[in-house]
Amino acid sequence: MASDESPQTFKHSDKETDTFLQNVEKLNVDSSYYLTVLAGENQSAKDSFFKKVKQKFGDQLKVIDLRTVVSTVEEESYKKIDEMIANLGEKKYVWINHGDELDGVYTGFSSSVRRYATPQEKYLIRHITSTEKIYFLSLQDRHTVTNFLRRHTQTLITFDYPESLLGRLKQITLNGSSFSSNRQAVTPSSTDL
Repeated sequence: MASDESPQTFKHSDKETDTFLQNVEKLNVDSSYYLTVLAGENQSAKDSFFKKVKQKFGDQLKVIDLRTVVSTVEEESYKKIDEMIANLGEKKYVWINHGDELDGVYTGFSSSVRRYATPQEKYLIRHITSTEKIYFLSLQDRHTVTNFLRRHTQTLITFDYPESLLGRLKQITLNGSSFSSNRQAVTPSSTDL
């Protein structure tokens, strides 16, 4: 079901979200899958959307935390992804948290402008596309939606902060990059000066 077409895209605040959930409930995924990517830093809006999903789908929803599945060791990740897919059972809806665990930067630098799909991401997407389920993949950083992921996604919902002044202040980037980094900033001490 991968295609060159862009996924249907809308913001979380759009009225389309409730209509979207109604349409998802009616989907027949026999011999297919449906992947919705939820990308953006507005966690409170994403939590609100998750509550709607959980309320609508109840016992048919399986929630997975990718931090317990994906690691830097490819073979270990593959084994855990296989186990994860096998443990889905008859659940029709799957919510995958912390999808950013799949992300990698091709150059190895966190300030790289372009992201590429990691082997772990490709492996997981191959498994997703071979199952007959409806997936919600949550990403904290909307810039980490790789072209590979986009090709296999039917719907992309963005969770950006509001356009208010406070919302814009939360989106400030430095040096043209908005990728977060775990590196500690080194500040010169008074003896270095």
